[in-house]
Amino acid sequence: MSTFLDDSRSEAHFPFSGARPARRTAGPRLTLSAVLTAFLLIGVFGVSWHIARPGDINLTFSDAAFLVVLLGLVGTSRLNLSPMAALSPAWLFSLILMLGALFISTLVNGEITRWLIVALQYVFAFLLLPMIFASFDHKTLQRCVVVYVLGVTFSQAVGNIANVFYDFADTAPYLGDSFITGAGRLGAFSGNPNANSAMAGFALVFLFYVVSRRLMNPLLSLACGVFLLWGLISSASFGGFVICLSASAIVMLIRWPQKATFALLFIIAFVTFYISSGLPLPEIFERRVLGALSGGGLEQAGTFTGRMELAEEAWRIAGDTLFIGLGADSFRVVSMHQAPVHVFPLLLLTEAGLLGLIGFMALLGLMWFQALAGVSIDPQRGIICVGVLLIFTLFTLTVPHMYARLWVAPVILALLTCLRPEPASSGGPPPRERRKRWRPRKRWHPNAADHGFADAGESRPDGDGR
Repeated sequence: MSTFLDDSRSEAHFPFSGARPARRTAGPRLTLSAVLTAFLLIGVFGVSWHIARPGDINLTFSDAAFLVVLLGLVGTSRLNLSPMAALSPAWLFSLILMLGALFISTLVNGEITRWLIVALQYVFAFLLLPMIFASFDHKTLQRCVVVYVLGVTFSQAVGNIANVFYDFADTAPYLGDSFITGAGRLGAFSGNPNANSAMAGFALVFLFYVVSRRLMNPLLSLACGVFLLWGLISSASFGGFVICLSASAIVMLIRWPQKATFALLFIIAFVTFYISSGLPLPEIFERRVLGALSGGGLEQAGTFTGRMELAEEAWRIAGDTLFIGLGADSFRVVSMHQAPVHVFPLLLLTEAGLLGLIGFMALLGLMWFQALAGVSIDPQRGIICVGVLLIFTLFTLTVPHMYARLWVAPVILALLTCLRPEPASSGGPPPRERRKRWRPRKRWHPNAADHGFADAGESRPDGDGR
């Protein structure tokens, strides 16, 4: 199936011949391409809004928009079946290996219905979603990056404003228990403070790309940066805060090595002044994050100790699940804590066995291979993929299953947008000055009537300089 690119045949080019084609009197037509692009942008805008779904079903309104796009692409034979180009067969094999090992383990020890639910989610996130993004041209994907930043920023803005005027008791009946937690942490539309910090981090890294390609108004970019940083602080996630700021700093140092040094020094000085002056910070952030950073130990970072106990328990169980795992979503059943371990590789090792873990590590390795290959070709754009992937990779050590689209969509979007060859008119920064086009001058010949003027760099003897 073909890639969903702009069809050049839709715009006829007429050579100048004295006659112009008749103008169409009808207004602009609503094409299928425009409709699918609109639904794609709607899906990307709300892809981080995990609470925007009916009840407990893990099908968000963003997923519904993506499904409309998928059906349209399949119906018009425009779905790109090779989203990772030459690496697509290896990508598909790795996904099959992971889900196949999980299937065998579930068939032996678990409930096959649960595997069907989990497998469909992984197929949609790691296979169909990349196909959808890869079916659109580079300009549309750049618009998706801008819309993703705006969607996450809107979530942070609404969450932070609500956090000023309302508390957990006010928002829980309408927006769930984790829009604003009982402790005052901000989950916003992501529905979880840790996930919300990751979404803010993804958007911050994308914002560097948006600013460098001049895809957004500078004042709007500044406003987005402020809300994203405040959302990261209000999430009060120690791991999220350290991971996202580290990834952002790496991207800044690679993209703007000289400016980044001064910018980081300015930020450190500003933060030091802000904290020492007694200006307000979220109390939960001071207790969970600043307490740990200032030398209080990781025990200050909320549930760190409890998660380490889950990880130690999973490591003990993994000794018996190397070949056949516990089955999909079964770790919480056998755990003494009745909860899934918040380390995704360990969870796969216990539920799918060693082959399942190898399958996921292969998927992760393929993404890193593409990102690092992109850095070797174009460090300015490839580092964006590295920043997004760094956040994704480190968060695999802090969350359970990662089939929710809010985790995978930004990674795939970064790989497909920043590593594609960029057309000349794709929104890159314009040159500083426009050079005059050199045209060869005509050389005067004594027998000009017979020979005319040949191309040369000399002017005519009449001195007109033409």
